[in-house]
Amino acid sequence: MKKITKVEYQKKNKDRVNIYLDDEFAFGLDLNTMIKYSLSKNMELDDDFISEILITDNEKKAFNYAISILGRSPKSEKEIRDKLTEKGYEKETIDNIIHKLKINKYIDDENYSELFIRDKINISKYGKRKIQERLYQKGIDKEIIQDKLKDISNEDEIQRAMELAEKKLRTLTKEEPLKRKMKIYNYLLNKGFEYETIKKAVSNILKSDFEDDCY
Repeated sequence: MKKITKVEYQKKNKDRVNIYLDDEFAFGLDLNTMIKYSLSKNMELDDDFISEILITDNEKKAFNYAISILGRSPKSEKEIRDKLTEKGYEKETIDNIIHKLKINKYIDDENYSELFIRDKINISKYGKRKIQERLYQKGIDKEIIQDKLKDISNEDEIQRAMELAEKKLRTLTKEEPLKRKMKIYNYLLNKGFEYETIKKAVSNILKSDFEDDCY
């Protein structure tokens, strides 16, 4: 058994305390962890109890780190897992933190996907293909991706592609017709629109058929 001989607030972080066992510094703890276990001077601790305290405190730090990341911008489950892994936390700890975050609705891949799609359509002006690729990279389940993208009709895609093509066309007035088509095509392709969508959009804007051999 080891006895707590001193408890002091950390100088740089008043939300954490230093615990001394048998007159020697042993470990730092979150203040809430200390309160949870009712730690105080002269209290005796065995090794198993100390291990439990440290595991709890480690999870508290991991949870606070995850919350700080989410406070800056929404993240998918995979993104949070990757951040915690990079920080050096073990898989069991990460699994526990992810579970807590899900219960408290701090992470929700379905809601995240909806926000992401809305942002990429309205701000970044991405096509469905690029949105799908980005969501997949962020670890979103394929079924969620398909469900969230199903309401975007082909007509909507064509209309958005046409709007982008019109803006791009205004910057290409000095280009010859063939080169103009190629540049608009490449622009929409990079935005993530499908070939057939681009073909129809460009055809509508230029009032001519988009030939395959133009590219």
